[in-house]
Amino acid sequence: MEIVLVDDDPIVILLQKKLMQKAGISHQIISFNNGEDALAFLTVKENENKYLMFLDINMPGLSGWEVLDELEKMDIGFELEVIIITSSIEDADRLKAKTYDRIVDFWVKPFSLQDFAKLKVKFGLE
Repeated sequence: MEIVLVDDDPIVILLQKKLMQKAGISHQIISFNNGEDALAFLTVKENENKYLMFLDINMPGLSGWEVLDELEKMDIGFELEVIIITSSIEDADRLKAKTYDRIVDFWVKPFSLQDFAKLKVKFGLE
């Protein structure tokens, strides 16, 4: 499994990487500062690898919601699960997240080491 981080804040990406490392998650991590680059990366992937994407919903350019909408249109030949990451505490965002089959979790920033330890167990990440 490869882990894809998509967030316009490089500090958030650095924090996620550090917390994953401390939690003992050693999978390959690929990061992007915008949705457009993440989509371009996924467009050229034709393998049968599995991806877990951490996707911020509030970004300039394509929002996380727009990235998800574009993914729905794509014919991808691999498994891709998404964890929404956001600073939003709006119920509307949680409800909207439930309308996407790819979304497996919804995290509100800031994160903790315990969040990533639970993630490691949930997804069998070593």
